[in-house]
Amino acid sequence: MNHPAKASVRRVALPLALLFAAGSMVSCSSEAPRNSAGEVTASAVAAAASIKVGDCTGELKEGSLSTADLVPCAQAHYFEAYASKTLTDGDFPGEESLRKSADTYCNDQFETFVGVGSNDSTYVVFHLTPVAETWATGDRQILCLAGSEKGGLTGSLKGTEK
Repeated sequence: MNHPAKASVRRVALPLALLFAAGSMVSCSSEAPRNSAGEVTASAVAAAASIKVGDCTGELKEGSLSTADLVPCAQAHYFEAYASKTLTDGDFPGEESLRKSADTYCNDQFETFVGVGSNDSTYVVFHLTPVAETWATGDRQILCLAGSEKGGLTGSLKGTEK
């Protein structure tokens, strides 16, 4: 993606859901080092828009998400990106509509990925969605992340059934 990294972040802290608005913008020029399989090989601060399915992150805080700490999944981390969906073009559907789409999509994909439903899991779910400004530049991605607000995870959450 070659547009400013700005996303609406929705964290579903089970069982309560909290919505966080996006803030500042940065260029998408920062990338994490990756191997030929596309896996992050060393910790790096990268543009939020560069997070890919399979990436693991450091702590994600409330509020703006213009950058994120990416870490190899074999090292201690907080979250793992597990699913993404590209939305269709058209007018910006609004934050509420995007939130509902992200809720449905990420919760459906969570069970497939982790092995239990999000309401039965010890993990929390984050959604990254476009905001009006990034929608205007072509951003159409919903990105789902699962993990622990306490960190300390190692390896993938895939199939953990927790």
